[in-house]
Amino acid sequence: MKDLLFIAGPCAAESKEIILHSIHQAKKAGLDYLRVSLWKPRTQPGFEGLGEKGISLLQETAKAGLNPATEVMLPEHVTLLIKKVLPVNESITLLVWIGARNQNHIIQRAIAKAAVHPRVRLMVKNQIWHSQKHWEGIIHYVLEGGISRKKLLVCHRGFAPIGKNQQGYRNIPNFKMAMDVKKITGLPMLFDPSHTGGTAENVKKLVQEAMRYDFDGLMIEVHPSPKKALTDAQQQLTW
Repeated sequence: MKDLLFIAGPCAAESKEIILHSIHQAKKAGLDYLRVSLWKPRTQPGFEGLGEKGISLLQETAKAGLNPATEVMLPEHVTLLIKKVLPVNESITLLVWIGARNQNHIIQRAIAKAAVHPRVRLMVKNQIWHSQKHWEGIIHYVLEGGISRKKLLVCHRGFAPIGKNQQGYRNIPNFKMAMDVKKITGLPMLFDPSHTGGTAENVKKLVQEAMRYDFDGLMIEVHPSPKKALTDAQQQLTW
């Protein structure tokens, strides 16, 4: 089996204690990127992440020699992280991603433009609704922003179910479409079993299913104490 790129960590960065614990575990596991997500979109009002106040947690990650990864909502977020995080350790790479809910093509293009930096990689997730044409469109928009194909990753996180959800997943995977998009674009394709599965057991099941396909990596939510997590508690694994 080919080497896979692994991104793992809490759904949202909640505290210094949790991130320091995660840094320790991530180094033991040899992860490529530690998820230290500062801006968290929510279906209903609730904990939306630490935002700018949490940048010190990405800095701690960089100091430890780990590559930090976080979702961004605006191009200003990318610019701020480049300014504050990259100087901490010249050997690390910053990964930022555009989430499934962020479907303003002007913002997508602007985020990609802000992410043009030798030590920044950009990942784009598929949109919530089921459409290969739209998914490919997101990729075209970010490429218009000037990001190099060599710095771009794509991630499949399933599509929102319509009608009766017989599979019991939070979102419905379409592995064939993911592989079609990978072939058409020529870009590395990752899989997010956490947002697809919705429960820890489903995550484990979906990882096994995804391994039948040619994915290039996995993005998995991991928390020191999932039951106490402020977001997506059911779908987070323990370290």
